Amino acid sequence: MNQGKRFADQLERSFRGGAWHGLAVTEALAGVEAATAAARPVAAAHSIWEIVHHLTVWNEVPRRRLDGESLQDLPAAQDWPAVGEVSPDAWRAAQAALAGAHAALHERVLSLTDSQLEDPVAGSDPTVQGMLLGVLQHSAYHAGQIVLLRKAAAAAARP
Repeated sequence: MNQGKRFADQLERSFRGGAWHGLAVTEALAGVEAATAAARPVAAAHSIWEIVHHLTVWNEVPRRRLDGESLQDLPAAQDWPAVGEVSPDAWRAAQAALAGAHAALHERVLSLTDSQLEDPVAGSDPTVQGMLLGVLQHSAYHAGQIVLLRKAAAAAARP
């Protein structure tokens, strides 16, 4: 198995499950309803919904960088897109957008050769490999945040 396929496998594990570190992103999101996703049980923290938008961006940006775009220093509104309508349909759409962005990145990473992993990447870690390691770390970090926000929301809902 080449390294691109190994990275693609790790991307799947961090997104869908089977990750060593604990819950993957979709496992952390399983069963979260729109109201919980939009809630702000920790006042100074992002909501689960905002994190989903942010994760979508940071699955799209690495794929676009792999396709040659030089994306650097995203404005805050692009890095953390606002949540618009809060409804079950909008929540399903946000999760579908994240799944689609992940699938596109995964597919792109599957096509990488070992030598391409050492290629430079504008606006990121100096190499493709470093950028992909960052994506994995980023997903693990935010999956943990989602788990904590779910717990905080559940605690806040208790009488």
